[in-house]
Amino acid sequence: MGARTNFTFVTPTGDLTLYSHWGGDSKFPDLAAALNAAMPRIEMGDIPYALRITVSQLVGPSWNEETGFGLHVGREGGEESYEPVTVDFTNNTVIHHGSSHPIQSFIDYNLPAMV
Repeated sequence: MGARTNFTFVTPTGDLTLYSHWGGDSKFPDLAAALNAAMPRIEMGDIPYALRITVSQLVGPSWNEETGFGLHVGREGGEESYEPVTVDFTNNTVIHHGSSHPIQSFIDYNLPAMV
């Protein structure tokens, strides 16, 4: 079982893929929240910090766990049971469902409204 999924991040120096064993069911809202937390660094063009914040937000308190997440250099990740998604920090876009969207538009669409 599991909800296996991958998040691929494109940077000028190479790609990184975060595998999540349980993250597929909430993939897009979780990614939107993580990118929202990283937005100040994204807007500054500080890709290393934006990438670190985004990955840290997605992993959350699971950093101390032996299982649940994996990191892969490149675009090949673990098993994928959901829609592939790529965050391109070089162009500030999110690619999924065959099209590219500005990061802020992805956040606005996928982040649940706080009422």
